[in-house]
Amino acid sequence: MQLEVKSKTWLEADGKFIMGEHGIALLDAIDELGSIQHAARQVGWSYRRAWGYLKTMERHAGVPILVISHGGTAGGGTRLTPQARKLLREYKRLQKTLRAAIRQKSRLLFSY
Repeated sequence: MQLEVKSKTWLEADGKFIMGEHGIALLDAIDELGSIQHAARQVGWSYRRAWGYLKTMERHAGVPILVISHGGTAGGGTRLTPQARKLLREYKRLQKTLRAAIRQKSRLLFSY
């Protein structure tokens, strides 16, 4: 039997939740699709839920997360700010490191 340790990670600022795995998925989808509405649909959220999550994320993180352009000839769209891209990149890097360390320690401690 192989027991395995599982963990969840999230970011907080001064004890206030910024984002977790669902937020990462939403930001990834926005980055890929250029639309909050399409990104929300991709992660299984309503637009309203995604918008509220993003506004709370910005407020708690204290940095802008999105650059939104409205209408025009090219249509509207949403992009991640450089700060959001860095947050996303570093969070993913940390998650990868933590998962590898937990997997290694788990094998060492719980292999029977």
